[in-house]
Amino acid sequence: MKSGTPHKKAEYEQALALRKRGFTYSEIAKTCGVSSGTVSAWLKTLPFSEQITKQNKVRATAENKKRLSLINKARTTERAKQYNEVAKLARIEYQHYRNSPLFMMGLTLYLAEGDNSKRKTIRYSSRHPERHLIFIRFLKNYLGVEKKSLRFWLLLYKDHDEVACMKHWSKKIGITVGQFYKNQFVQSRSHRQTLHFGVGNTIIGSTLLRHKLDQWIELAAKDCLK
Repeated sequence: MKSGTPHKKAEYEQALALRKRGFTYSEIAKTCGVSSGTVSAWLKTLPFSEQITKQNKVRATAENKKRLSLINKARTTERAKQYNEVAKLARIEYQHYRNSPLFMMGLTLYLAEGDNSKRKTIRYSSRHPERHLIFIRFLKNYLGVEKKSLRFWLLLYKDHDEVACMKHWSKKIGITVGQFYKNQFVQSRSHRQTLHFGVGNTIIGSTLLRHKLDQWIELAAKDCLK
C-alpha cells in the first residue's frame, strides 16, 4: 500500500467515487461505514472535493429557498381559507349581535380609540377605566376572550408614580399586575388632571380575532350609511 493511502482502501475508493457523484461527507460516512471525521480527513484536501462542497452549499441554499417558498405558499393558502371562514362567521354573528347595546358599544369604542395600525393585534387605548371595563366585557362576551389572557400596559409621564398607577388600574379594571407589559414613558410632564394615572392599553394578540373585529366594524359602518 502506498504511503499516505488510507488503510481502508476499499472504503476509501468507494468514498472517492461517491464524492465525485456529489455525495456529502455524512452521506458517504453512512454508506461506507466510517465516521464523518474519517471521510473529511480523506477528502477535504482534494481540489475536486472542495468544489463539490461549494456546489452542495449552492444546491442546499436553492433547495431551502424552494422548500420555504412551498411552506409559505401553503401557509398563505391556509391563512386565506381561515380569513374567509372568519369573515363568513362574522357576518352571521353580526346579525345576531347587532341589537345588543354592549356589542355596538364595543365596536364604537374600538372605532374611536382602537389602534388600526396593526392587523395582528387588538389594542384599545383610553385613559378611562370604565371604558376599558366595557371593552373587556365586549371581548369576553363576543370574541370569547378571557380576562386572564389580556395584556395591559400604561402610557405614563415621567412625573407619574409607576407602581401607584399600576395598582390603580389593576384595581379599577380587575386585572393582575402580572398581566402588565412593560409600561412606556413620555419624557415630559403631564399638565392634565385627567391623565393622573396615565393612559391604559388593553391588548389581545390574535390575527383572526382582529380580522373578525374589523369585519364587524365594517358591517356596522355599512348599516349606518344605509
